[in-house]
Amino acid sequence: MAITLGTFTKLDDNSFTGILKTLNITASLTIVPVQKLSENAPDHRVYAGNGQRYEVGAGWSQVAKSSGETYVNLKIGAPEFGPSWVRARLVKLEQPVADGPTHMALWEPRDR
Repeated sequence: MAITLGTFTKLDDNSFTGILKTLNITASLTIVPVQKLSENAPDHRVYAGNGQRYEVGAGWSQVAKSSGETYVNLKIGAPEFGPSWVRARLVKLEQPVADGPTHMALWEPRDR
């Protein structure tokens, strides 16, 4: 079962803005496309904050095998998360509302 961590809006410059929410954290995030420096380098950088931005993660563009849809595989870190990273998928909403969010961040817990 995937859990929604936030909703995001895709902007004309292909970046995304939105809010990431957990039980203890509410953070404004901006996900910005960047030029890949190598094959394994991220396609996006994730920044927190309004005005001044602080880098908190990265994202890699992926293509879903079943649907062929493109999504962004996010890896976000912050002291509040301890030594672990929050990994989420930024996927397109099936039916976005006009002038509303276009994407959502989904987190799927992994069995250990």
